[in-house]
Amino acid sequence: MEYLLDGRQIKAVDAYNIEELGIPSLVLMERAALASADLAASMVPAGGRVLAVCGTGNNGADALAAARILFLRGYEAEAVVAGNPEKATEENRLQQEIIKKLGIPLRTAEGALEYDMERGYALILDGLFGVGLSRPIEGRMAGLVEAVNRAGEKGAKILALDIPSGVYAGGGVSDPAVRADATVTFGFHKLGMVLYPGALYCGKVSKADIGFAKPPWLCNGNEEPVRSFLPGEAAPLPPRPPQGHKGTFGRVLLAAGSAGMCGAAFLSAMAAYRAGAGLVRILTVEENIPVLKALAPEAVLSVCRVENGRLGEETKKELPKLMEWADVFAAGPGLSQEPYAGELLSLLLKGAGDEGKPAVLDADALNILAKERELLGLLSEKMIVTPHLGEMSRLTGQAAAELKSGLLKAAQEFHLRFGPVCVLKDARTAVASGKGLYLNRSGNDGMGTGGSGDVLAGILAGLLAGGLSPEQAAETGVYLHGLAGDQAAAEKGRRAMTARDILDHIGTVLKSWEEYHGDI
Repeated sequence: MEYLLDGRQIKAVDAYNIEELGIPSLVLMERAALASADLAASMVPAGGRVLAVCGTGNNGADALAAARILFLRGYEAEAVVAGNPEKATEENRLQQEIIKKLGIPLRTAEGALEYDMERGYALILDGLFGVGLSRPIEGRMAGLVEAVNRAGEKGAKILALDIPSGVYAGGGVSDPAVRADATVTFGFHKLGMVLYPGALYCGKVSKADIGFAKPPWLCNGNEEPVRSFLPGEAAPLPPRPPQGHKGTFGRVLLAAGSAGMCGAAFLSAMAAYRAGAGLVRILTVEENIPVLKALAPEAVLSVCRVENGRLGEETKKELPKLMEWADVFAAGPGLSQEPYAGELLSLLLKGAGDEGKPAVLDADALNILAKERELLGLLSEKMIVTPHLGEMSRLTGQAAAELKSGLLKAAQEFHLRFGPVCVLKDARTAVASGKGLYLNRSGNDGMGTGGSGDVLAGILAGLLAGGLSPEQAAETGVYLHGLAGDQAAAEKGRRAMTARDILDHIGTVLKSWEEYHGDI
């Protein structure tokens, strides 16, 4: 697990290392410049023409130092500095003086911005703005950003130092912003580079260790940075005692599948099994039973009787026994929003609350909550809700575009208001819980296919059944779901993959995690 920091937090890390610990700023800068020069050298042929485009802050100083290192390695390096020279940092002034003493061409980009970047440079180092940028880039500086992008369009490689100029460290993007081929970020990944649309501007991202020590507030939880699994990290798994049996590994009651929607029930049930549940019972309408018997012989099937559109009396009488049997409830995939579905959800929510059992609410369960808002009062911290942006819009009344631009905030506000762990699904899925905020980085656009959410709901239910807390299950579950999607894309391609392909690769990911944890 690692932290994704915003601009304020990364500045606090700088201050702790430089002011409290006494690590000289120039030492950190030199390590950042060395890492940048090493990456630059891998992007262009030896001796190629390199231009450092620099602001007057320390991000610009990093770029000047990197240009100097490349020059000393035999590259044809030049630099251009833009901005008010009176506001230049001490480190920036020092790097400019070193550049001049070495005879490296150094120009300013004041006045008419007449400096031409489209003269055959192999690489441009972007050091205009760093993590402190919080407002749109305008005027002359905007023209300089556009010139960098034009050079990129004409064949120059663009390497951004720490963060592309115009991408806000806390999320969001200026217009214009530098579109980099690669970004070398220092010490920590920045939140705005992981969230969209910022991620689209970064190219291939690498993180350089420049010697930052983690401040105490980052280690003891006093601050609340966003967390994320490291790429390739093995997530925590439920315990799996060797003497266990199907009852040991948890029983899931899944209310899913209206007439003609048995596929959603199948995908969720099998995902719960693949995630480790011992038994899964599908409560579904009678029409689905024959198909599910063939599709999912592993599942236990119970008929949800419907009489004139309402929940049948026989099912009402049977439901308490089914709920007592289950360790985890899951509801929503393909359930419909008919009156009987609302009655069923109400009874499940009341039962989950009375018995203190965890639950997963997805798809139509969320649409029912949006219409029958009194049911929101039955949500608890043991439950997980999994809305996509459209469902979240119906739940909150906020526009989907507004939710998308403030994904983490929207998830956190829902969690704080109603209690459940909120898994807000988008290209980057946000999880808000009592542990804080988590942002998922696994997965790909091929997962934008029917049934993908049903698979996620089943994974979450299976992890809960195995003994993970709702907070753990949500974070591990969305990460596992995304990795299974990445495996599916690698085999089938992003265009051709289906939800069943995601389902089929859950085991591939879990097997690798089990081997890592020694659980084989």
